[in-house]
Amino acid sequence: MEAATPRVSVIIPTHNRGILVCDNIDTLLAQDYPDYEIIYVNDGSTDETGEILSTYSAYAPNRFRAVYQENAGPGPARNRGATEATGTLFLFTDDDVLVPENWIRGMVAAYLRKEKQPVAGAVLSYSSATPVERYLHLRNEISTPSPGEALRAAPMMSFLIDRATFEEVGGFLDVSLQAAEDWEFCLRLRARDVSIAYDDSVPVTHRYQSNIEAAKRRMRATGALGLFIQQKLGGAIFPYVGYSLLRFLVAPVWVLRHFPGDLFWMALHMEWIFIVARMQAYQRYLRGVPIPPRGY
Repeated sequence: MEAATPRVSVIIPTHNRGILVCDNIDTLLAQDYPDYEIIYVNDGSTDETGEILSTYSAYAPNRFRAVYQENAGPGPARNRGATEATGTLFLFTDDDVLVPENWIRGMVAAYLRKEKQPVAGAVLSYSSATPVERYLHLRNEISTPSPGEALRAAPMMSFLIDRATFEEVGGFLDVSLQAAEDWEFCLRLRARDVSIAYDDSVPVTHRYQSNIEAAKRRMRATGALGLFIQQKLGGAIFPYVGYSLLRFLVAPVWVLRHFPGDLFWMALHMEWIFIVARMQAYQRYLRGVPIPPRGY
């Protein structure tokens, strides 16, 4: 008979985020779930992150472990965490996320309730002080499904999957993608007819970027890397690019639906950045020039 509280490995990649990791770790150590471990993967940090992780390892050696690897990106870092894990369930989050004390318990309950499908949890915004934070949060909410529907893809801010399914799909792409590594992973799950359930019972809180230039860089990378991933998965390129272009052409309609008026022009500008990057990647593809995994 399967244990009512299966062992959970919480896996978090981090790179030069010493200013944030303490808040994240403190919420993870406060969990009310009896059988879990925290595995932090220091992905080549050059700031104080390593020292901070060492302090936590000494403070809670039976609960917290930190491993180091040369900088390879969040996907490979999560894979490294999975190789170190001892749990039957993997629960992913990010270093800029705060979780409630019943997070693990709630996500495991959702996983069992959803017939052991991978489960993505709800995400709240830590702050709405800047237009960028509000925009990024609302853009993330666009992918939230209606009740009972499965997700097409999900970020790794709150994502639970069993070890067997994770290993069957091959984990994350072992390439240093600047963005969209979570989306690529979810596409491969869906290609194997694995549904991703959504549950909003234990939302986590995410610190979104507040810097507009950083948000633009990520949007640019995401636009280009969509084509990189489509190539990698052997998908049809022309219909994919055509759909992207059509989506941009009707953007004024759906942007107005999803964003308030004061964010309308920012949202349209972000979609412009996205489609320009995608079309530039398409031009590279037509010339036979590889699309770099950094997206540009």
